[in-house]
This record gives sequence, structure tokens and C-alpha cells, in this order.
Amino acid sequence: MVQDLRGKWVLVTGAASGIGREVCLLLAREGANLVLADIDESGLASAADQFEALGAEVLHKVTDITDGEQVEALAGEVRERVGAVDILLNNAGIGYSAELRDTSDEQWERLISINFLGSVRMINAFVPEMIRKGGGQIINVSTGQVFYPVPTWGAYAASKAALATYSECLTWELRRFGIKVTTIFPGLISTPFYSEVEAHNPAQKLVLWWIQRFGASPERMAAKIVGGMRREKRRVIHSWTNWLTYLGRRAAPHAFDLAGDTFARALSEKPKA
Repeated sequence: MVQDLRGKWVLVTGAASGIGREVCLLLAREGANLVLADIDESGLASAADQFEALGAEVLHKVTDITDGEQVEALAGEVRERVGAVDILLNNAGIGYSAELRDTSDEQWERLISINFLGSVRMINAFVPEMIRKGGGQIINVSTGQVFYPVPTWGAYAASKAALATYSECLTWELRRFGIKVTTIFPGLISTPFYSEVEAHNPAQKLVLWWIQRFGASPERMAAKIVGGMRREKRRVIHSWTNWLTYLGRRAAPHAFDLAGDTFARALSEKPKA
């Protein structure tokens, strides 16, 4: 069964740019109404204007998902204006690349607070109204690295793997309330997401260049997400590389261990002084 998105209220975090903005653009064209959340004030205002021009009703609010008070303020404003959102898309996240032994406590806390706990805060703030309404959908954006974590991306992968496991448990816990949970597993996407990621050696620079040059477009990933939204799918696994790692690691674990060792040696190599 495919749900009609016309007139639905969809809340998207990280809505000012990249995949989040492209998802909102598709939703606006389909007749959905939007709640936009992001820390980028100018980008958020620009996105709101764009979607309103397409006929969508839009509520936008600058919100830092690491700040519980800001999340609750957003939830209060949404309750007053629209009641319960129909769909909550937890898209906001950050990337990070470094060896685990070089990852500071502060960086771990930032990754966990944004990539994992940010979604938890949003869900805790918006699920009560969904339950009272009698249904809804939560979509959490994890990563394809859940299936095959890439060396030097371990901290990032761990923060997103926590979100994937949380989503699985949430699926079972919320089903009796008529709330569906969808987990998205993106592959390599060429987005501004990678602009903050620092490369420490030539191999890492090559990986980032490859992603930006040959990664899938945000528009393509957005279409996958909206497709999963319409069909209320349990999981959306993007790209053949994700499916290869999802299935191949189980079928040929020794080959994937060898690949992991090879990647680790190349990506972890320190630049020469």
C-alpha cells in the first residue's frame, strides 16, 4: 500500500541543504506541508521561501538538535499550529574521519549528540502526539557503514550504528500504536556533508575526492527516501555497494576482513614529516 503524501505534515531536520532540502523539495511538489529544522538560519529561510512558492504550507524554526530545550520549543510550536506531525524525518548528521585512537572524548560526544541522541530527542518530543493521534511514521537516516564500517570512519559509523539498532527496537515498541519506523542506509552521496571532514593523508583525500566526484546525487538519495516514505518500508538500503556489503560480508567474511585490513593500512597511514 502506498500512502498519499498530499496534505501530510512532514518534519525534516537538516532541512536547509543537501539531502534534507532535496527531500523537502520533492515533498512540496507532491503537496505535503513541511516543518523545517536546521541550525543554518539563512539556509532555512531560503528553503522555506522556495517550498512556499511551490504551494506548501511551511513552518520553519532554527533548532539545534543537541539542545533539549530547543527541541522542546520546536515541539511546542508544532503542537500549537498543527498538532501532531504525520512523518518525522531525522536527517541531520555530521561526518568525521580519524583513527579511533585519535578520536577525542569531545569528538565522540559531538558525534553521539548529533548523529544518535539528536534523533532520540526529536522522537521523544514528537512521539507522544503521534500516539495520541493514533499513528504516524518515523524515518531515521543511518549509514551503509553499519554493514561494513570503513577504517578511519569508526566513530562516525558507531554513532550511526547506534541509531540503526535503536530504530529496530523502536519498530517493535511503536507498532501497537500504529507508528511505522523506517531506517535509511545511504551509500556514498556527494553532498556538503563531507565539507567538514578533514583528510589526513593522500588516501583519505582520494576517498573524499571519489565521493564528491562519483557519489550519488542528493536528488537521487532524496527520491529513495521519499519512496520509502510512501511505502512505509522498514528499511531503505541505497546503492549496489550497500547491498554488496550487506549480503557479501555474510557470504564471504574472510574476503571482507582482508579488504578491511588493506583499507586500514592505506587510510591510517600518517603523512610523512
